[in-house]
Amino acid sequence: MVTQQEAEKLAQKHVQDYLNACGLDTVEDAGNALMKLCSVAGVMMCATVGQDDAVARLEGTAAFIAKPQFAGKWKQEAVQ
Repeated sequence: MVTQQEAEKLAQKHVQDYLNACGLDTVEDAGNALMKLCSVAGVMMCATVGQDDAVARLEGTAAFIAKPQFAGKWKQEAVQ
């Protein structure tokens, strides 16, 4: 398997490609498309590592993004 850093770069590239392919018109469209991606990834993770492990991983991710460092305004821009 690739390193964690390489996996993160691949994920970022493919998510950008996915969002571009979705033909987004609004920030809300982006949120909806990203939520669908999370949902599909969650179901695929259940099928791969089992429901308990998948739920624990997703809950860990939710706790991570709930940290104060991710609060506040973010710069919104289109990805190319």
